[in-house]
Amino acid sequence: NTMADNSAIMSPPECLAVDGAAEAVVYATSGFRAVRDQSFTDGDAFRHYVKQSVVLFPYRAPAEAFYAASVQQWPACHSYTHTQSGSQWTVGEIADTDQVLHTVATQQEAAAPGWACGRALALRNNVIVDVNTCSAAPGDSAVRIATEIGAKVLRQRG
Repeated sequence: NTMADNSAIMSPPECLAVDGAAEAVVYATSGFRAVRDQSFTDGDAFRHYVKQSVVLFPYRAPAEAFYAASVQQWPACHSYTHTQSGSQWTVGEIADTDQVLHTVATQQEAAAPGWACGRALALRNNVIVDVNTCSAAPGDSAVRIATEIGAKVLRQRG
């Protein structure tokens, strides 16, 4: 039930939900019951990064409330800074498609070939699937992973 807390290294704080998956401050008052997450990278090369999380709520209503609040909150974030590194990020279009909230944030002035992170938040029954994927061109990778995990959640409940 432990989530990451990167709130001390983010500015402005309302962008924390857009920057990373399963952040403690973002879920603090949500009523979630459990979280499981995994992070993957390709070792020292660090050309790809994925964090995939599932957050369990006691029933569907609080998961829906968290999702609805996220749909309202994410558009408030247009750009942010990682204060420990000074890297600046620009948030792309935020969309809500089939109960998958998603966007891509691009690091400004990143060394070639660039760096961007896809974000996806999916509501499936009483579970929030929260995914962050980073690479030179993440495309819709966060949405695809969240959709796949979400399909497994739905099969479990069927």
